[in-house]
Amino acid sequence: MVSKSKAISSKSQAKSSPLARSPSASALPMPISNWDFIRAEWRFLTFGMAMAFWSSLGQTFFISLFSVQIRQTLDISHGDFGTYYAVATTASALSLIWLGKLADTIPLERLAMVVLGSLCCSAILFSQVSSLGMLVGGLFLLRLFGQGMMTHVSTTAMARRYVSTRGRAISIAQLGQPLSESIGPVSIVALLAFFDWRILWIGLPIIAFCTLAPFLRHLTKRTRLQDGEGHNGLTSDQSWPEKTLFSQRQWRRSEVLRDPAFWLALIWLVAVPSFVLTGLLFHQIYLAEAKGVALAKWTAGYVFYAIFAVIGSLSIGQLIDRFSAHKVAAHTLLPNSLACLALLFGSVEIGVPLFFIFFGLASGMPYATNAALTAEVYGTRYLGEIKAMFLPVAVFASALSPMLMGWMIDADLGLDALLWLNISFAFGAQILAMLVLHYHKPL
Repeated sequence: MVSKSKAISSKSQAKSSPLARSPSASALPMPISNWDFIRAEWRFLTFGMAMAFWSSLGQTFFISLFSVQIRQTLDISHGDFGTYYAVATTASALSLIWLGKLADTIPLERLAMVVLGSLCCSAILFSQVSSLGMLVGGLFLLRLFGQGMMTHVSTTAMARRYVSTRGRAISIAQLGQPLSESIGPVSIVALLAFFDWRILWIGLPIIAFCTLAPFLRHLTKRTRLQDGEGHNGLTSDQSWPEKTLFSQRQWRRSEVLRDPAFWLALIWLVAVPSFVLTGLLFHQIYLAEAKGVALAKWTAGYVFYAIFAVIGSLSIGQLIDRFSAHKVAAHTLLPNSLACLALLFGSVEIGVPLFFIFFGLASGMPYATNAALTAEVYGTRYLGEIKAMFLPVAVFASALSPMLMGWMIDADLGLDALLWLNISFAFGAQILAMLVLHYHKPL
């Protein structure tokens, strides 16, 4: 009788415990193979991949493919275009500080629909650019909803809904971006031979909306291996404890701003890939000309880029789940330096393919790591508002680099100076992050 009453008492305590009610405390069958994970979670992973894929409408690599047409239409130089791009991108970064918080309050399906629709409308409006004012406004909307909110909604949802398989979930979802980067440049170059650039900016967003919007409700439903929080990340009737099983402390934005690790390490892990990748992609036509490579041959290198972006993303996801993002994050910056070194010292036959290989790793590795690291260090209860602080950092870095590199190109400083700038920035940030994260432990 005593043991039976104890059992009943323990059950009632478990039901009344806030921790027991928290979905973060749900048990996940462990270990789980990659195939079983994908088979059970393919709908939600497809949602993440599709959001990442169509974010390309606001990504630098896509916009830069129309650089020649835009500069000829408006009669502006490389530096001018980079400056206008920086102004628009910086404005979008500041807007994301407020807009990113919506991921904590609006149900996922509804927020994804609004962001997708806004991006597609922005792309169609961009097709009508005929003045500098329209250029800056169009770039602002594309960067805000494309690079900004599309990726923010996707990575926040993945980091929040998964705990023990967070690294794999984010890395698989992020495969949508290298997929778009692999087929986008070659496809756009081919299509521009038959269609006016404005036609493409009308047709592609229509395709994006029609292929994703009708399926959002089905793709965003809760599935059985999601051991994270809430049906939509958060629910209005759920009482959240300050301490949960997987995260001992749930940080607020004001607390993060007082954390030295944020300023010395985490912020640079976000800024460096955005600076290096965006700047070099934005001026990729100049890079090809400086190395003496035809544009068609240059864009063919995106095959290597895509393959190794996938390898980097999947590999880093496995490493995160095995060792934690805390231990592997700093090392994701190394491929940025190696890519620039390959292009700097390598021949056309060897250096260019190596550049795309390391560039692919540099693209595939950081995004999953940074989202997982933020969740590990600061918890997931206020993940939307915290990640909203990183978004302006990434976007501002991606605004600064095209402008700065454009000025360097206009000043005839040459390819070597351009690449050494990126090598120094990436290598210095890697060393600093390694030192800080070695001594800083998640609370």
